[in-house]
Amino acid sequence: MTPLDTQTMIESFIKRLKLTWQMLVLIGLFTYGLSFIYRLRAETSIKYFSSLPVLNWISFFIAVALALYILHIKRTYFRMKFFNSFMEELHSVEPELSKEQLLRRFTRFIAKKMKMVWILGLVIILVGVIYYWITFDAWNMHIYFIVGLYSLVINYPRTDLFIDVPYLLKDIFRDQKTEESQ
Repeated sequence: MTPLDTQTMIESFIKRLKLTWQMLVLIGLFTYGLSFIYRLRAETSIKYFSSLPVLNWISFFIAVALALYILHIKRTYFRMKFFNSFMEELHSVEPELSKEQLLRRFTRFIAKKMKMVWILGLVIILVGVIYYWITFDAWNMHIYFIVGLYSLVINYPRTDLFIDVPYLLKDIFRDQKTEESQ
């Protein structure tokens, strides 16, 4: 398999990811948009009840925990160093895998992590929307929408994140060929 073949596989992988990303962004925009339109058209006031401050803090801690978990996933898995170590380890455990099979396993694993990050960003938006419908306090809904949408936008499936993967595969299999020839 040539680097061009692996590049083609990566490009089709990214196209599939972009479709999933777009659907999740549209879900977030749609739920926020409906709530925002309702807020503009309806005469609502904040529902004051004794546990409102507690609910406010709970929603805040949920949003912060989700944002920190997104950051953890990004810093752990979306780096070239992780890509290299993951593929080398997988190749050493299962040396009979071809480049294509190794790339497919890698892309499946990374796709799960990317989708998890996007779903968590969507959940941040939904926490704000749910908080709004419980309390009619739109401030948190707007803030959580901005944070969740920002998380979705900065984690857009970019091609440049995977641009060196074909070369990593080439190096892994070149090392194998030199070991076999010795």
